[in-house]
Amino acid sequence: MKLVPNFISRRPQLHAIYFWIFALIAIAVMVNWIAMPIVAGRLITTMPVPNVVNMLADEAETTLTKAGLNVKWAKEGRYSSEIKKNHVLIQMPAAGRTVKENRTVFLTISKGVPEVSIPGSRGQSLRQVEISLQRLELLLGGRIEGAHSEIPRGAVIRTEPDSGKMVRVGTRVDIIVSSGKKSGKTLLPSLLDMSLSKATELIDTLGFKLAQVIYVQLEDKLPNTVVEMSPKPGEYLDPETEIDLTVVE
Repeated sequence: MKLVPNFISRRPQLHAIYFWIFALIAIAVMVNWIAMPIVAGRLITTMPVPNVVNMLADEAETTLTKAGLNVKWAKEGRYSSEIKKNHVLIQMPAAGRTVKENRTVFLTISKGVPEVSIPGSRGQSLRQVEISLQRLELLLGGRIEGAHSEIPRGAVIRTEPDSGKMVRVGTRVDIIVSSGKKSGKTLLPSLLDMSLSKATELIDTLGFKLAQVIYVQLEDKLPNTVVEMSPKPGEYLDPETEIDLTVVE
């Protein structure tokens, strides 16, 4: 005769079953949260992102590819006064960030300093030309008087650099204004740091003559750059005055 009911005698067995169920669940959770990330982390290669900002485009791609990363370029570049044209302006993720192998690094190319075309100026008033230059974010340079047989006094003969030439935003532009005289003395502007071809053109425009060209060797100046001139800039000279230039070889 059984003195203990069946449901009471089965309780230890149920407790054991519940215990093992909870134990298995706890083990599964620990494996999922702790063990698996550790194992996965050992299998996945990570690395710091190399710094490719200010590198040429081809060089940047080679550097990232060798590091085991992928490269994707922005559809359009951006203008920059600090990073040269065709060099990397922006990279994402930033240099030094730790990423997984084969991560894509997004790059933006620099378009350099924006360029504009010098506007036409012949025959316009000085004020008109100044406004046109300022709208293009060009700097106003010197005002130079020149003799001209057709353009009236106060009107612009030309600019230096001349109209149509592409220059960087922020370039200084000199304005050559008619003195209203067919002949007479004309101010000699500075030709220093101009190329020989530009200086020759300006000398001819102002009614002077290029005389002697002396070549010298200088390491810190580009070839064909004017480094000295005679007479000195700022003097008022008669037409046909001869100008001597010293130019880097």
